[in-house]
Amino acid sequence: MPSTLRALRAEAPLVAAVVAVTVAGTVLIARESSPGPLPLWTGLLLLTATSLPLLARRTAPAATVAAVVLGALLYQALDFPGGAATVPPAIALFSAMAAGRRRAALAGGVAWPAGTLLLGWFGLRPPGLQGAVWFLLWVAATLVLGEMSRNRREQLAAERERVAQVQRAQQEEARRRVTEERLRIARELHDVLAHSVSVVNLRAGVAEHLIDRDPEQARAALGDIRKVTKEALVELRGLLGVLRAVDGDGDGDGDGDGDADGDGDVGGGMDRLPELVRRAANGGLDVVLTLPDDHRELPRSVDLAVYRIVQEALTNIIKHAGAARAQVTVRRDGGDLLIEVRDDGAGPPQGGPPREGNGLVGMRERAVSLGGAFGVGPGPDGGFEVWARLPVRSVAL
Repeated sequence: MPSTLRALRAEAPLVAAVVAVTVAGTVLIARESSPGPLPLWTGLLLLTATSLPLLARRTAPAATVAAVVLGALLYQALDFPGGAATVPPAIALFSAMAAGRRRAALAGGVAWPAGTLLLGWFGLRPPGLQGAVWFLLWVAATLVLGEMSRNRREQLAAERERVAQVQRAQQEEARRRVTEERLRIARELHDVLAHSVSVVNLRAGVAEHLIDRDPEQARAALGDIRKVTKEALVELRGLLGVLRAVDGDGDGDGDGDGDADGDGDVGGGMDRLPELVRRAANGGLDVVLTLPDDHRELPRSVDLAVYRIVQEALTNIIKHAGAARAQVTVRRDGGDLLIEVRDDGAGPPQGGPPREGNGLVGMRERAVSLGGAFGVGPGPDGGFEVWARLPVRSVAL
């Protein structure tokens, strides 16, 4: 009910303007026409009453058309001056057509001229041919303009909906990218910290064991710890630089030590795999590394994924496998790059599937995010095997 009252109040200015125009126009026309059987003031009251249903032209367009057309025909039947009296029914027809009530508008558009014609046959101010043509054109133009208004309003609504859908899609895409970036940074942090902490823990144990018996070896272990922690700090600084760039605070801390590249990836690459092997060897793991002859043309995303997968696999071997030897093979397999990391350790417990922690999940996500595949399980000769297949069909090795 309150919404209906608000709608009626919104139409009040229009109805007041229609009443003022029709009354003023009728008074002017009456000066140049013969008087009718009733006083003019009764006609003006009837015009006002005929205009009042326009208050409901949006809430009840069909009823408005019926009431206004009947009032206009009654006005004509009482032989009051015409002309301005055509304004209220024209607005009613336009409003009904614009509201999509075509049947009501067309019915009124037929009933009004037909009633006027019948009244003319009975000798009540019969319109001439020119007047009849103009009258029909007036009714037709009113209906056409109402249809055009409806079409335009629907087009605008469709355009607004399309813009809203595009905005929603853009927001969803932005949220998806933020989520993916968070997952990527989480993987990077896990890989950097897990590998570095594992190596530091191992080398710290060696240094503690040899500090009295073999100070030189202990010093070398401490040097490895210093180097690993420095590299970890560089990579962490690069990741923080990526976060600052996302937040609009710049792309680094300005000390020139960062290792972030232009696309937001930090550290790592196949060129650094020999360094990983050397660290593993310092920890007592004999690693055989096999790389393709030319691996410098790889996309940055693939290059980093290879490094991180091998890094995490070696970290798991050092921490969990109890292995003495491992083999890392990176080779071309058709249009893909195949990564295989095998060890001679204990393998999965009781021959069952391995428990997937954050490291295995992160390696799988890296491979899948590039459109590749990932798998783990017992090695062909015992131990444990990690493999990943990354598509690089557009890159020549």
